[in-house]
Amino acid sequence: MPTRDLETLANHTISKSGLSAEELARELAALGARWTVVPPDLRLVLPGPMTKTGVVAAHAGALADELDHHPTILLEYAGLTLSIHTHDAKALTVIDLIFAARLEQWLRANGWPV
Repeated sequence: MPTRDLETLANHTISKSGLSAEELARELAALGARWTVVPPDLRLVLPGPMTKTGVVAAHAGALADELDHHPTILLEYAGLTLSIHTHDAKALTVIDLIFAARLEQWLRANGWPV
């Protein structure tokens, strides 16, 4: 998966536009295998110790505030589960993918293997 695709997605103009099935599949491939769709959510599951996943939760919270777009974050001893969708649209939209791409960039830059 080319990093350029992830960078393009992360820097996309923020929008609550809907996505076609083809667009969603393409962007999901760019995000990588740790991201899945569990309707209506885009979901990230990270195993790991709470000391490590807690840092991810804090960064995801800061990103949520920055984008004014808020995921559900479940932090447990065994890991973290993050779910996001656009509540107004009751669907996945461009902003969900932007959030995911920015978080994925941070994960990769901070030692989370692809």
